Amino acid sequence: MGTEHGGGDREGTSLITDERPRAVVARVRTGPGRAREGVFAVLTGFLLAAVFNLPVVLHPKSTVAGEPGDPLLQAWQLAWQHHFLTSGGDLWTGNTLFPATGSYAFSDSLLGYLPLSFFGDGPYAALLRYNAAYLIAGALAYAGAYVLVRQLGGTWPAAVLAGLAFAWAPWRLSHASHLNILSTGGIALALFALARGHGFSLRHGWRPELSRPWWAFAGWVIAAWQITLGFAIGLPFAYLLGVVGVLLLVTAVRQRRRFGARTAIADGAGIAVFAVVTYFMTIPYRRVVDQYGFTRSWHEVQQFSPPPQGLLAAPTETWFWQHGPFNLKSGVFADPGWLSATGASEKLLFPGLALLVVAVAGLFVSAWPVRVRAWLGAGAVAVTVFALGSQFFGGYATYYLLWHFLPGWDALRTPGRLMLWVILLLALLAAGAVTRWGELVRERPDAPYLRALIGVTLLLALLEGVPAEPHSSPAGIPPDLARTFQGSPPPTLILPVRQGLGEFSEYVYQLWSTDGFPPLVNGHNGLLPPQYGELVRATKTFPDARSVAVLRKYGVGQVVLLKAAAAGGPYAQVLTRPLDGLGITRTDSTDLVTFTLR
Repeated sequence: MGTEHGGGDREGTSLITDERPRAVVARVRTGPGRAREGVFAVLTGFLLAAVFNLPVVLHPKSTVAGEPGDPLLQAWQLAWQHHFLTSGGDLWTGNTLFPATGSYAFSDSLLGYLPLSFFGDGPYAALLRYNAAYLIAGALAYAGAYVLVRQLGGTWPAAVLAGLAFAWAPWRLSHASHLNILSTGGIALALFALARGHGFSLRHGWRPELSRPWWAFAGWVIAAWQITLGFAIGLPFAYLLGVVGVLLLVTAVRQRRRFGARTAIADGAGIAVFAVVTYFMTIPYRRVVDQYGFTRSWHEVQQFSPPPQGLLAAPTETWFWQHGPFNLKSGVFADPGWLSATGASEKLLFPGLALLVVAVAGLFVSAWPVRVRAWLGAGAVAVTVFALGSQFFGGYATYYLLWHFLPGWDALRTPGRLMLWVILLLALLAAGAVTRWGELVRERPDAPYLRALIGVTLLLALLEGVPAEPHSSPAGIPPDLARTFQGSPPPTLILPVRQGLGEFSEYVYQLWSTDGFPPLVNGHNGLLPPQYGELVRATKTFPDARSVAVLRKYGVGQVVLLKAAAAGGPYAQVLTRPLDGLGITRTDSTDLVTFTLR
């Protein structure tokens, strides 16, 4: 047996001189066996997603994972796609945040989930649709990482570890309320398809005889689908694929005799599809930037940049580290000052102990060649530095360069989300180590501790992925408000206006508006138009001459006050202010007080 386990020669093959590499190659599943394993990975992903989110599975029409904030916004987004499919109109101008145009482009569109939008009306269907997408996101992330590692030369235990880390690492659990951030399965699946299409693995490099042009084309199509989910995760992916596309085309052209013209044609066609889809997806976002002048300042990047302590700070959504046998708290490795500051959840970067330890071991003992390990390790360190944003010596030699020079990157204020790529690189490093351990188990039957080591690693990775996030049940729409939304109501403003979370908040109103999709001033999004701020300020003194003038200026036809929400608060004064000379009529019902502007 050779001593350079996983080393590589100039041709990209293993330096091991015994028959082990050929035996491993012989055991790799092909054809129907590979397909069955992929299906099993998808089913396993759905099973784990369901078990980890059992309240959602049991109550899919009334419960969401996490706080009732962004999940309700994204439930509205998916419901708006349904409204567009069934009623037509302008997809990119939603019914909320009236009278702003292009409001659907104020945050990631999630358009890739459009097939879920062919069924269901109203708030309950909106929650069901969102929860279906939520489970799909977890299952695809697991399955994508699993098949990627298998294609790159890893064993099934190595693929399981990668799948668990990529889908449910502690860092990802801190984004339990961000469907757009959790929807990363397309990234791993696209990389798998591209690797399969070009006969590439980390273990053996390029093997043109195993190339499959249709898989190469499929990889670019899957990548295009990933872009339709949004640019928060999709923009770095697009830049990565720009580099990958150039490398693949150069390789396919230079070695066209080995790869054949079909591979180059498949890459060219796939890249064209990806480029066209990406270009058209940028149009509405560039339009709203031009219209409203939306920008993200470097100060915002500094606010959301994680300190180095964040790499070891586990989020509260991690059961094993926060509520399990160790019962640690988020601030155990951190300064409580930064933990309570703006965007605290964006600063918790812990990738998981199992993944981190095994990835470090993978630098020294691995099935991958030495140079592959070196590149993966260096890449993980480099991306980690970029993920710290301005917290790494001001960030001016790292993240600031991306933010300042790459088109579109100045819209990304959260450097910590680059941890997605750190986790993927660590997962590949760890997969090399687990694969090598499995080989040693076969070579040394008298060393059962290696088998136990693999089992303990997978168990720890599984436990670290168990979520502990709260599950929320948003309030149902008041019956009187539901009746107000029916027909063709005039543009409406609901009082009280409340940002943030709670039973009566802009998120909840936005969800309620899926019952008929009336034009509504209320709403919440990644960005808010200036008209919204002016209208909200006017409500502080409603009803009076100034507030009524602002409402009429923007075409608002009625103001609805929720009695239960206004009681005992500043908006209770709306009920006592005089209406003389304002041109307003008032109507009382059980749930509401409706002011109609004549």
